[in-house]
Amino acid sequence: MQFIDITQGFYADMPSFQAKWYPKSAIYAVMTPETDPAHTGRTFTRLELFAHNATHVDVPQHFYAQKETLDQIPLDTFIGHTCIADLSHKAPREPITGDDLEQALNGIWTAGSRLIIRTDYHHHYWGHADFWDKPPYLVLSAADWIVEHGAVLVGLDCITDKPGDTTQPVHFRLLGAGVPILEYITNLHQIKQPTGYLIALPTKVDGVEAAPVRAIFVEDFQGRASL
Repeated sequence: MQFIDITQGFYADMPSFQAKWYPKSAIYAVMTPETDPAHTGRTFTRLELFAHNATHVDVPQHFYAQKETLDQIPLDTFIGHTCIADLSHKAPREPITGDDLEQALNGIWTAGSRLIIRTDYHHHYWGHADFWDKPPYLVLSAADWIVEHGAVLVGLDCITDKPGDTTQPVHFRLLGAGVPILEYITNLHQIKQPTGYLIALPTKVDGVEAAPVRAIFVEDFQGRASL
């Protein structure tokens, strides 16, 4: 088996969406070996992480106050057989349609799978000042395709909705249908096979709409597509 880390991790002063309400992530040393009062050389760290930066998952409560929170999503949603739609030819600001998904997944898609949409945008543009301004993005026909073809989760390395579209139709369509969205994944160019096994477990937090995820794609998973 081959394990590929597709997680964008947190780090101090990492890029963040330029909005007043969007908090920065921070890492603080609570105790260092030099300040340990017991003189045992211990280190303690405090993390201030925003649930919608770095690799994370959105669940229905993000847009629907009365729908499922993170702790109510079955664990097998985040683990299992996964198909990759290779759309790495997409240019910045180019939409991703249902026809794009149909063509990319023809012959490999199985209902009940998890879907990863590859554009390589994150790989090429993470850290650029205009990262949030020019990515490829899903349109409503893509969201319809995902729901109608029985995806249990969708992950992507671009942006879910068109930049600047405050109506967020794709979020509403996917989350309204109970399809969690795994956002800000990366390193999809390292994956060589169109199908595999995803492990994308979020941090367990009760009553929230999103949480950080450590996402791993497993190739050559001994053909266990039913898992």
